[in-house]
Amino acid sequence: MIDFLKKLFKLPFRKVAKNAAKSHLTPEANRKRIAQDILILAILVFTVFIVRFSWLVVTDSSNGVKLSERATANYSETVTIFAKRGSILDREGTPIATDSSDYSVYVILDKAYVSGDGKKLYAAPADFAKIAKIFKDKLELDESYTKEQLSREGVSQVEFGTKGKHISYTNKEEIEEAAKAVGITGIGFTSHLARSYGGNFASNFIGLAGLKDGDDDTKGLVGQFGIEAALDDILSGKNGVETLEKDKNGQALQGVAKSIVPAKDGEDVYTTLSAPLQIQLEQLIDTALENSGAEEIVATLVKANTGEILATTQRPTFDASTQTVIGPKNDKKSDKENLFYQMNFLYQTVFEPGSTFKVFTLGAAIDTNKFSANSTYVSAPLEVADTIVRDWDVEDVPSGNRMTYAQGFAHSSNVGMSNLQKAMGDEVWDDYLKRFKFGVPTRMGVIEESFGNLPEPNIVAQVNSSFGQGVSVTELQMLRGYTAIANGGEMLEPHFISKIANINDNTERVTKREIVGKPISENAADSVLKYMVGVGTDNVFGTAYNWFAGEPYFRVGGREVSVKTGTAEVANPTGGYYKGLTSYLYSAVAMVPAENPDFIFYMTVKLPSNWTLAFISDVANPLLERAYELKSSLDTQVTSNDRVKEAKITLKDYKGKAPGLTLEQLRRLILKPVVIGSGDAITEQSIEAGTKLGANERILLLTNGEITMPDIYDWSKQDVETLAKWTGLEVIFEGDDVGKVTEQSIKMNEEVKKGLKLTVTLK
Repeated sequence: MIDFLKKLFKLPFRKVAKNAAKSHLTPEANRKRIAQDILILAILVFTVFIVRFSWLVVTDSSNGVKLSERATANYSETVTIFAKRGSILDREGTPIATDSSDYSVYVILDKAYVSGDGKKLYAAPADFAKIAKIFKDKLELDESYTKEQLSREGVSQVEFGTKGKHISYTNKEEIEEAAKAVGITGIGFTSHLARSYGGNFASNFIGLAGLKDGDDDTKGLVGQFGIEAALDDILSGKNGVETLEKDKNGQALQGVAKSIVPAKDGEDVYTTLSAPLQIQLEQLIDTALENSGAEEIVATLVKANTGEILATTQRPTFDASTQTVIGPKNDKKSDKENLFYQMNFLYQTVFEPGSTFKVFTLGAAIDTNKFSANSTYVSAPLEVADTIVRDWDVEDVPSGNRMTYAQGFAHSSNVGMSNLQKAMGDEVWDDYLKRFKFGVPTRMGVIEESFGNLPEPNIVAQVNSSFGQGVSVTELQMLRGYTAIANGGEMLEPHFISKIANINDNTERVTKREIVGKPISENAADSVLKYMVGVGTDNVFGTAYNWFAGEPYFRVGGREVSVKTGTAEVANPTGGYYKGLTSYLYSAVAMVPAENPDFIFYMTVKLPSNWTLAFISDVANPLLERAYELKSSLDTQVTSNDRVKEAKITLKDYKGKAPGLTLEQLRRLILKPVVIGSGDAITEQSIEAGTKLGANERILLLTNGEITMPDIYDWSKQDVETLAKWTGLEVIFEGDDVGKVTEQSIKMNEEVKKGLKLTVTLK
């Protein structure tokens, strides 16, 4: 710009001088001529400035720099107000995951770094060996690597890779004390936003949250897996901004804000987990793993009458505070690789359950009047098409034992269950598998939940599924099915959210039990519990009776325990099944007491190096005893404080959305969604978008697929009327004018046609 003006001024003056020399005008005439030229020059320069100024005003930029932003920066500064990530807590408010800080370590090498009085604040070469020794002891850093980093030329400070990051406050203090003890200076720490966990506490279930982009704190924390990832939108909150005024020296005036958009902290999630029970379960499973040498163990305790998950764990797992793997692992991988390779065995892996599945076979057989407790049969090998079904003790008794069907259940007889399945028939048995919702994820609000598979539609697969082979399930699906046995046929959706508290608005949403169907009658469910008692007490046939000790394996304070054991073949990834003396998946389910159970405990032990049922009962018995010690607090319903309002959510429009993902989203909002039809997109919803809803409201979602009759047990009259409107059913209501559905004339899975009459009993 300056060069341009110099040229602009220079050219006219040359012209003026030249003209004056040519004209030989009088001095007065020259002065007039020069005055005219200067006026023209002034007008020209003024025009240039006006054009340039207008251009800057219009474009707000110069050489690619936004002028308004540069100007604003001279007298104000905008900073981010970081939102606090919501905490994850147990049912009583004990913290499980909270925001905190961790540290990365560095060492200063710049010899110019000294204090005001000249004291050395850097690390000298003579200190390197001592620093390497401290880092080896406290951070497990290789000493040669530390010395190599410290010996780098031309750097003012050095860092130490991944092992020099994510250091806890306690570990930081230990390093500082060790350095002080030997007179080392120059070791420093940088603080980073982090998540604090309590060691190994349902680690795979809770998951982890970490920085979105390496060590960049400005982008905040994000859930990586587990509940942390599933509930990330609820936990993460929203950052705010604050604009501060600056003084004449450009320094921000703290506390003098021109404008503030406040941060909205994440909501706190109270889980259904009980810290005392979870801690004890972790300790008991450590012992079981050590004694059994198993490749995998999974154990879960559920409150029977609500479906609340009170404690759950698995091996292998990890310590969330140190992110180190606990239990069997592939030693070719690092801890970090093993950590993120792991899955949540509760709901992300499928397996063939074995004889613990016979609980459902017995329930269906009783419900269809195909089970006669005192009828007898011989447990000899049974030919089914091109395969032979054998009992586990057939080598001990080649001709088979004669036993009643009640004894056969206690003895875990495959032949007895096969006979019951054949008596029901493939179509009826398949119908009951669907009533229990096998092959269907719970959609309780977690992510990447596995489906499992129903048996193939052939006689061999159907028969095999009656004793838990040829059908694949998740642990969570098994627990959902067991709630129907424990609750008089009423099946509950397992859940892990107790309540969600919004500290910004002083509101919360509290979860209530959710009935998702009634696959069998109350009589059938209660009868199954009765026959399960014999599995532990029958000193001749019971597989959970300890013949060596002369007592049941499962004993909980003198209470009757309903139990079922299982031994399943384990599929080999290369084909077929594993072979070997203990190459099985061993399992047991225990419900206590046998009448109106309070608790359901389910545990699986995969491919142990040695086996005894005590590996499971030694976990179940003390854990259930402890649960009874805590029963009064566990029975106390979580309720909203009188000063805290119930949070209302605004329902979105879900039309066109995938039903599965929508179910998960709505359950995270503590609603009760039901999908109708087998389609892949939602076409209608029973509650209009934009409606404000409290917690635990049922919402029906119609899809574009084929419609069969859903299980409408516990539905309201309005829900039934909505179903009728969508399907063209003619409904006849019987019983009370208001209430919930207790009976339906069109059974679950039957075809629905327009004009078909549906009789519904309300109570």
